[in-house]
Amino acid sequence: MENQSKGIKKYLGGIICLVIVIGIFGGIGSVMGLPNMLNTIMKTAHDLLLNTVFYLMAICVITGALGRIFVEFGVVGLLERILRPLMKPLFNLPGVASLGAVMTFLSDNPAIISLAKDKRFSTYFRKYQFISLTNFGTAFGMGLLVIVFMVSQGFFVEPFIGLAGAVIGCITSTRLMQRFIVKQYPDFKEEFAAVLDENDMQEQESVKETSMFTRILNSLLDGGKTGVDVGLSIIPGVLIISTLVMILTFTTGDNGVYDGAAYEGVGFLPWLFGKINIIFEWLFGFEHPALMAFPITALGAVGAALGLIPGFIQEGWVDGNAIAVFTAIGMCWSGYLSTHTAMLDALGYRKLTSKAILAHTVGGLVAAISAHWMFVLYALVFGTPSTFEGGADRYEPANKVIAFEMVGDNQIRVGDRVFTDNPEDKSTDDRSLANYIFDYLKSNSEVITADNEEGTKLNVAEFIFDKDLPEDMYESLYREVRVGFSWYMDEVAMKYFKRPVSELTAEEKAELDELIPFRFDREDVEPLAVEENGSEE
Repeated sequence: MENQSKGIKKYLGGIICLVIVIGIFGGIGSVMGLPNMLNTIMKTAHDLLLNTVFYLMAICVITGALGRIFVEFGVVGLLERILRPLMKPLFNLPGVASLGAVMTFLSDNPAIISLAKDKRFSTYFRKYQFISLTNFGTAFGMGLLVIVFMVSQGFFVEPFIGLAGAVIGCITSTRLMQRFIVKQYPDFKEEFAAVLDENDMQEQESVKETSMFTRILNSLLDGGKTGVDVGLSIIPGVLIISTLVMILTFTTGDNGVYDGAAYEGVGFLPWLFGKINIIFEWLFGFEHPALMAFPITALGAVGAALGLIPGFIQEGWVDGNAIAVFTAIGMCWSGYLSTHTAMLDALGYRKLTSKAILAHTVGGLVAAISAHWMFVLYALVFGTPSTFEGGADRYEPANKVIAFEMVGDNQIRVGDRVFTDNPEDKSTDDRSLANYIFDYLKSNSEVITADNEEGTKLNVAEFIFDKDLPEDMYESLYREVRVGFSWYMDEVAMKYFKRPVSELTAEEKAELDELIPFRFDREDVEPLAVEENGSEE
């Protein structure tokens, strides 16, 4: 009987693993269909590898080379000297800790460990401060990569608001960890982490006399090689974690059916977080529950979390506030669940891992909340930040009428995009004109509300009469604009009433009308008036 019990325990882990794997992929496959699920997984991972991982690797190589140049020519030392006076009052750490912040910002979390292994560095710290370097260094890990990536997506002010939030989160995490350590080990408050002996005192660093050109070349190549290593290290996280998160986040394509294309999914995470989205909306300012996929992914790998952003931008879910929060929580957490154990083990204090993780979880949440409310304050004082031209253009000028222009047979140019008017409602970039109208209304609602005079609303119907078009095109265009406007109305209704417009009462519809800065009044549109027909209703 005892042997039988041992046999069951031996295979219990395998049985549980099978149940979990079959449960997850069986559930996804039952919704998408098994062939579609497998095709979507492969195509999504392949697209992430080509269009996200290699892009991130390119950034890693450039930032790695830049970081090594900074080290070689004393920029890091200069920054350390400038930041040193802030260490004690903010983080309760010796001034030399600023060197750890700069190094992890330029590279990744483990850079703080290579410094901590140097006795000349660690002698400045009491034990409780020395152990808290794990939390301190992690909060700045891959910071340069995160900020450069956000700027490359077209956002400039928001990443630096996020950086300020990450600093606040780092202060919280570091001091909370120090409090935990002193409470559990009071002696660590007075004991030094290391003491130099005679051999250490006599150790001298050999300096080779080399030419300026050689130093620059070696720094660029060595730093770039380090960037390649970092880029390769993020491949598993991006391909595995991001693919799974995207399948749980996105839904069907524009045609409303599963066909095995990349970036399709079952929409589980938006549904889950939608149940409690009011919490994240107030704390983080997230307007769409799917955005919670970023901090969840950042727990394990910030590189994988960055891989989600292009898809979020394409779906129209990302605004300036989200970028600020993503930067703050992405930097502060930066995959700490996957690095904290190894880092504390390297320092010789693995037993404090649970304390470090708890402190850093709190720090990351504080970073995100701080970034959100700093963004709100910035928007109130200076207005909504602008983005670079050609970037993630979420802040187009208010009251700008969308201009349509005929450029060929059934080809319509809208700004820099060309749509094909056909029965399948397809466009040349696989997104319909209704999608474009919906994105425009959603991304400009707050800007238009702020700029319009009180009581005025922008007439969406005017969009289709800005240019002279063939008469037979107006009705088709009108339907596209109306569909986009309907989607926007449902989005706002779901946000405030948790139900679509069709399920609202007359009083709620009147309240909804007061919430939006747009109207859809075709009767006052000139010069052409086309009669309504039943197909539009």
